[in-house]
Amino acid sequence: MNILKEKNWIESYCGEVGDLLKNSKVQEMKNYPHHGKISTHFHSVYVSYIVYKASVKMGADARSIVRASLLHDLYLYDWHTTKHEEKHAWYHPKAAVKNIEKYKVSDLTPMQRDMILSHMWPLHKTPPNSVGGFLLTWADKYCADRELLYHAKGFIPVYNEILRRGEN
Repeated sequence: MNILKEKNWIESYCGEVGDLLKNSKVQEMKNYPHHGKISTHFHSVYVSYIVYKASVKMGADARSIVRASLLHDLYLYDWHTTKHEEKHAWYHPKAAVKNIEKYKVSDLTPMQRDMILSHMWPLHKTPPNSVGGFLLTWADKYCADRELLYHAKGFIPVYNEILRRGEN
């Protein structure tokens, strides 16, 4: 991604999620690996940035959609070493919603809750019920594929700029 072409998008994205980027629990996501060397924080910013651009272009409720997208993996554990009764793919969306509420990171609307809980579809039986949910589900798979195939490095300058603007 060309950072110069992205500056306006980055600025408007940070305007919607800057408070979340500063949140200590969102910051904590930097401590947990997601795909390979990619942190859960990087993955969540990557996913939510792509979702933000798509939702704006579609004329959808970008603010609500992007905020849920940023928080979709706020499960706060290393899924490679921490095991639960359910597999991570089924457990972590519920853990994210629980953490968002427990730590008062954000008030979730029913749509945002559904977005987070259904983002692992089609592994889950329940598909998303909104445009935002489908955008999140699609972007999560797209970004995960790019991360696993080491094609996400082009997003690194955008990520660094988002951190510079959003965390200040």
